[in-house]
Amino acid sequence: MAGADRPSGRRVGALEGEEKKLALARMVELERALEGWRPPEPRAFNPLPVALVLGAVVLLGVGLWRYTLPRLPGETTVTQRQEARELKALSEKARRTGAVEDLLAWGRKAYELQAFDQAAEAYLEVLKKDPRNVEAVRRVGILLFMGGRLEEAQMFLEIAQHADPQAAEGWLFLGNLYFQKGQMPEAVAAWEKYLEAGGEARERVEALIAMAKAQAQGGEDGRSVYEARCAACHGLQGEGGVGPRLKGNPILKAPEAVREIVLKGRGTMPAIPLSEGELKALLDYLGSL
Repeated sequence: MAGADRPSGRRVGALEGEEKKLALARMVELERALEGWRPPEPRAFNPLPVALVLGAVVLLGVGLWRYTLPRLPGETTVTQRQEARELKALSEKARRTGAVEDLLAWGRKAYELQAFDQAAEAYLEVLKKDPRNVEAVRRVGILLFMGGRLEEAQMFLEIAQHADPQAAEGWLFLGNLYFQKGQMPEAVAAWEKYLEAGGEARERVEALIAMAKAQAQGGEDGRSVYEARCAACHGLQGEGGVGPRLKGNPILKAPEAVREIVLKGRGTMPAIPLSEGELKALLDYLGSL
């Protein structure tokens, strides 16, 4: 595991005290549990063993464990007391038994309720016990994407979709990931597979496909920048989706704050590298929403 220690070690080295000890301990546990694991039928993109990547997944503890998705005022992660009680019961049972089926039940409920810190914890525990569990690999990939770790997310999602091409959810997020990286043909192909797999957001994804095809060459007008870099998560009209609603969001009245969020990221929103011209055009467009 010498090759894995170098990249993950640099990230863990940025931590301090007990947090660093915990991250290192998690890494050792994951590497022991996944020693020798290789993805089925390696493909042309040559994915690394999942054991290598999970060293970086430990840092979800520094990302999703600390932050939730940006939300509008008044919104909460778990909105119903009954749901909160159910989630607590599932988490207690999963922690008590350690059984994969109980961990999956906890992870699914947490993911459904957008309690992403718990979802990440549950699915990572599943991978420690069953590294080939495709649902866990896919959901960890989605959580990595939400945390802005695009390269690791791509690897997990590509492995998961290769193993289970009928999982519409995975194609949706893989398309969003490619789109965010500016890989329009790959994004279109992933979204088309989402539709083939029976994904429910057909109208929205068909619009994204049309937009990606039309804007493959990009542009620096504000709408083009928004559609190319933001719409996959925030909706074509800023209505929200994976990311929060932007239309009518009071944060847009503070363009300097928006600039900071776009360039540096915030919570589970990754940083978006833009030229000064693209950024200015984007801020002007957002101000018109």
